Amino acid sequence: MVQIGKLFINDMRNIVRDRLLLYSAFLIPLIIILFTRLVIPWISENIAPVEQYYPLLFMLIVITIPLMFGFVIGFLIMDERDENLLIVLRVMPISRNTYLLYRMLFLTLLSVIYIMLFPLLTGLIEIGLLEYLPIALLLALLTPILGLIANVVATNKVQAFAVFKMLGGVFYIPLFAFFINNDLKYLLGIIPNFWTFMALDAVLKTGYQDYIFLGIGFCMHFIFLVVLFYLFNKKN
Repeated sequence: MVQIGKLFINDMRNIVRDRLLLYSAFLIPLIIILFTRLVIPWISENIAPVEQYYPLLFMLIVITIPLMFGFVIGFLIMDERDENLLIVLRVMPISRNTYLLYRMLFLTLLSVIYIMLFPLLTGLIEIGLLEYLPIALLLALLTPILGLIANVVATNKVQAFAVFKMLGGVFYIPLFAFFINNDLKYLLGIIPNFWTFMALDAVLKTGYQDYIFLGIGFCMHFIFLVVLFYLFNKKN
């Protein structure tokens, strides 16, 4: 626990010291919430009525939260890799696996908090807390997935930026499923957050959880995490 506490203090110092990480972790999510709360209703009242698209807009915007925190995770790990911290961990009381789990859980928890508050603060959808909790957890699991993918694929920060840009587009692709009126949409199920969007859509339409969507979603996310965890350890 002492080592975890030291890592937490070090993380906060790194985030505060690096303005890009600071903005990504705290300021940008707040801006997103304010924009959604104020601008979208104004557009609906003064330009074009878009209330029927609020659930889709909610999905489009809320996915930026785990993507932002995934960006922070990715760059924190990359900084520490460049400083040879991952090598030092081999001779320290804290194991690399413990370090990775802490690193993922810390910012994933922040992601969950923002995502849980998002319906209340934006007003785009109405959903019960218990119904929304598993969906919020699924959304938040994109945070460590994105951070690990960047560190597995990229070898420097320039490459990492390119990876983040590409993945940002990939995780929006499942939204096209709502414009496909047949089972071909399930081809998009290879992208893990497809099942998150399907589960959220089911709750909003029926008021009940679709446990098939949730079950597949959690399985997909954990498979991605296990594979990426293995590849990260193998690379570093």
